[in-house]
Amino acid sequence: MRLGTALLISFFVSVLLWRVDPNKTALATAEASQFQHPPRTVLTPPKRVTPIRVAMDQVPATLNPRATLDAAGQRINALLFRALTQIDADLKPQADLAKDWKVSADGRFWNFSLKLNVVDHSGAAITPQLILVCLENYRGGQPTSPIRANIPNWKATRLDAKNGSATLTIELSQPDPYLDRNISSLRFFRVAGKPACTEPEAGDEIITSGAFRPDHWNSRPEKQLMLLAQEPGALSLELIFVRDESTRLLKFLRGEIDVIQNGLSPTKSRWLVQNHGDRFRMIERDGVNVAYLSFNMKFPELSRLEVRQAIALAIPRAEIVEHKLLGFGKVAGSLLSPLLAESHASGFDYDPAKAEALLEKAGFVRDKEGVRLRLTYKTTPVREGLEQALIIQEALKKIGIAIRLDIVEPAVFLASVRKGAYQLYSSRWIGVADASILTSTLKTGARNNRAQVSDPELDRLLQMAESEPVLERRLPHLIRVQERMTETLPYFPLWYWNNAVIMRKEFEGLTSNDLSLSGGLKPLAKIYRKSP
Repeated sequence: MRLGTALLISFFVSVLLWRVDPNKTALATAEASQFQHPPRTVLTPPKRVTPIRVAMDQVPATLNPRATLDAAGQRINALLFRALTQIDADLKPQADLAKDWKVSADGRFWNFSLKLNVVDHSGAAITPQLILVCLENYRGGQPTSPIRANIPNWKATRLDAKNGSATLTIELSQPDPYLDRNISSLRFFRVAGKPACTEPEAGDEIITSGAFRPDHWNSRPEKQLMLLAQEPGALSLELIFVRDESTRLLKFLRGEIDVIQNGLSPTKSRWLVQNHGDRFRMIERDGVNVAYLSFNMKFPELSRLEVRQAIALAIPRAEIVEHKLLGFGKVAGSLLSPLLAESHASGFDYDPAKAEALLEKAGFVRDKEGVRLRLTYKTTPVREGLEQALIIQEALKKIGIAIRLDIVEPAVFLASVRKGAYQLYSSRWIGVADASILTSTLKTGARNNRAQVSDPELDRLLQMAESEPVLERRLPHLIRVQERMTETLPYFPLWYWNNAVIMRKEFEGLTSNDLSLSGGLKPLAKIYRKSP
């Protein structure tokens, strides 16, 4: 098709069948069309009202939608941008730019019926053709977006727009039962004068599209970010980034912050409510964020199953949850919370005597200092992580394992564990919504396989699970995967963290059922001030 013909036909898009194949021919046609300059709607600026001041303990690494991997950035981007689907507080995919969707019987074709007459925050229409261009830029645009890894088997995208409706089809090379969730991370955005979802350059102002828009664009806010509510009745949010926990608490007590979500330690949270219950209320809900201990099995000592089992048996998880977490969590039996349909719990009870017997039988005898073996545990100076490291250090000392703490800054910590430069470390997975976490952490060569797992049996079971689009047929394979993880123990699940929001008593509108299981920020939009 000639380019001039394509430009002419684009005016009659309602009767045109758009197709994009892997060689990008149709994508080039769509980018060359009038949708580079979509029609605009004049938006009425939202009325300025006093925002809710929300403390955040982590500064986002970037708000560039193509590059946001950290939890803080993902939570904020869920407010700023739309996608085909969005994840609700119960971690279920809901319609966003798509009205609804269907998946083929073999799980390889996902058909999304698109909403029409949707606009971004500049008032420009988010047309089906722009959505097509956006997704193709995620699929094959350069530089490669790390978000693309969420959909590894994405083969092609097609758009069928006719008779006043539009259906977008995503074709996969093999089934992906979690695509309707994972597609929510491919967020729609524009930069003026560029195709949708193109990699922004330094200084580019990104045009947002979600329930909130920033008062000005800043891809790397460090102290504060004002988000103006775009939905009727919602209050704007002023996100205030405060890394130090004691400073967050002082600001809260001085009235400089209105809401903290999962931003105070269990000790400080309980103290605040018990001693200042006349000023603050706390709302809690069980969560899916899971703390875990990782073993780097490339080291000879940790390649021994008996050593990993002994360490697991020596950690008093129930005692830690009760006395250190003060009930803000529950002992974990899997990386998947029991709140998720695919969870299967198994694990280890606290048994230090059995741990010692395992080490003794494996040939790790105590030396004259009482030490059986020495290991290094990587952590950060952040109080919560450091205190947990000290507790584990003391627990393992009792069975003859001497732990040296390697304390590094958070950025160094993340880079180290991603490269496998550690022996032991503990962290938590945020927003575990389904069993795809098992593939990304256990499959040979997977992006988050930080324990260097290479187990043909796990690979086989995971492949079988991934090939089953129907939960009932997928579940037996996933149960076996979780059992196999317990048997081989590359990771030891510690506990699931509760979600807690503490807010000043002049605010209301939020209940425990409103809180996101993963700690997302969207429920905070329901908060409002009491009438005077």
